[in-house]
Amino acid sequence: MLPTLGTVGDGVIVSRLSRRGKDVRVGDMVNIKHPMWPESGAIKRLVGLPGDFVLRDLPGSSSDEMIQVPEGHCWIIGDNLPWSRDSRTYGPVPLALIKGKVVARVWPLRQMKRIENTLQSVEADEG
Repeated sequence: MLPTLGTVGDGVIVSRLSRRGKDVRVGDMVNIKHPMWPESGAIKRLVGLPGDFVLRDLPGSSSDEMIQVPEGHCWIIGDNLPWSRDSRTYGPVPLALIKGKVVARVWPLRQMKRIENTLQSVEADEG
């Protein structure tokens, strides 16, 4: 999740109240059971929920294919787009694989902070 989190050694707090996709929103960082390596976990950013249309590849790539996220799934990406293995590699992820929402970084101490979802809905901007 570079640059938001380091690749190794960052400690985070994960709210299990959001497991299995409960109360998650586009823009949240989620801890998932990795779809390719079930014994591992991963932290990715949620960019699509069931019914949403998402760009299949990187913005500016040769393909501008949009896909619709199927029911019961989500679309996740890493913040380091060129190097991340994410839904662009393995497709939509079952909501059941979400272990929780990342709410804070606690290690290293000098970088401790809450992890906020700063995205706002279009409706909120219109009001």
